[in-house]
Amino acid sequence: MLLIGCVGCTSPYQSAVTDVPPRRWHETAEIRLENADSTTLRDADLFLRYNDRFAEDTLTVRIATLSPDSLRFEEPFLLAISRTGGPAALMREVVVPYRRRILLGRTGEYRIQITPTRPVRGIEAVGIRLCENN
Repeated sequence: MLLIGCVGCTSPYQSAVTDVPPRRWHETAEIRLENADSTTLRDADLFLRYNDRFAEDTLTVRIATLSPDSLRFEEPFLLAISRTGGPAALMREVVVPYRRRILLGRTGEYRIQITPTRPVRGIEAVGIRLCENN
């Protein structure tokens, strides 16, 4: 797992990202986050790193969160990806707001599983960022 920076977070944050096969991402990508604070409200954002093979402006994924005590929450989520008109880069990154004011009510390891609803090309990494909600 790699740690990524937090653009725009002015409060403490935690983030993690995992690589996915850019030729054809179709399997579940699992991200593990260790939670030591069960009282602070946080905002969650999804992170994507993609290359020029990803030519779409939306991506639907299924997000499953497994808590340390084995509770599971799963839902579909549509990422809207805005395109810039600038010169093409080798890689692009996007951070999309996912949920606001969430509480991770248990201490321990949370597992977040992100699965595209259909195979997609050009995605290189997916991750999650948690920021304290102020």
